[in-house]
Amino acid sequence: MAFVRSIREQYPDAGHHCFAYRLGAGDDGFRVHDDGEPGGTAGQPILNHIDGAALTNIVIVVTRYFGGTKLGKGGLIRAYGGTAGVAIAAGEILEVREMQSVLVRCEYSDQGTIEGVVRSVGATVTASRFSTDVTLTIAVPTEHVFDVQTRLTNATAGRVVWLT
Repeated sequence: MAFVRSIREQYPDAGHHCFAYRLGAGDDGFRVHDDGEPGGTAGQPILNHIDGAALTNIVIVVTRYFGGTKLGKGGLIRAYGGTAGVAIAAGEILEVREMQSVLVRCEYSDQGTIEGVVRSVGATVTASRFSTDVTLTIAVPTEHVFDVQTRLTNATAGRVVWLT
């Protein structure tokens, strides 16, 4: 809502600042607002474009100045939804994944096996320390931490040691 307020402050003379946001998948964390336009003609069409692009953690504000032409409900739906669609198409979409750092110790002979499992789930080794054994810091997508622990334990016949 702070972002929406900042747009209102940036364009205080505009007639409408309609918006939609989606913070998570499904029915959790979304809101639409028509800002005085007829119900369902602004916020929902914006949200439809957000959902059509399968985006989350996004807010779109469409600011409209009245130009003297009455658009009607259909025109408003096309104007707000179309503007959201153009903004999505023109924007850079970034995938952001929540990661958890895990620290493991293994034998040199298991390092290749561990790194193969790590890559297969979209994780990365972010640091390595070599001494009498190997200590790896691994950035793992949060949703795969349990899977990585299970797979690494199985792949190394239990030789991997979890330090965190």
